[in-house]
Amino acid sequence: METDDDGVVAAARAIRPYLAELVGPTAADSLDRRLADLLNRAPDQPETVTRLRALLEEHKDTTGWFLIEALADAPQYRPPYQQPRYLSRQTGGLGPRSASRSRTARPTTSR
Repeated sequence: METDDDGVVAAARAIRPYLAELVGPTAADSLDRRLADLLNRAPDQPETVTRLRALLEEHKDTTGWFLIEALADAPQYRPPYQQPRYLSRQTGGLGPRSASRSRTARPTTSR
């Protein structure tokens, strides 16, 4: 399987918990069933990857965005919400480590 194909399969797996938020509960149920059906078949087959990509690209502003962002995170293919650049925006530019350090007291120096 090509790297891009790996990313499409990873994105299809990763998006499932976010579907209701992205496309609404009614559309999420249907889309989740269709994704699960394809993922349970042979996800490494080119035609399966093509169908997964088509499903994710049906909603350009939501699931299509998710796919693009996951593919841009190669080779990890993390959901956008778990990528450092997204986390950075959520913490006001501070990464998870920086944010926790900024709230701690400074060490005192001993004399």
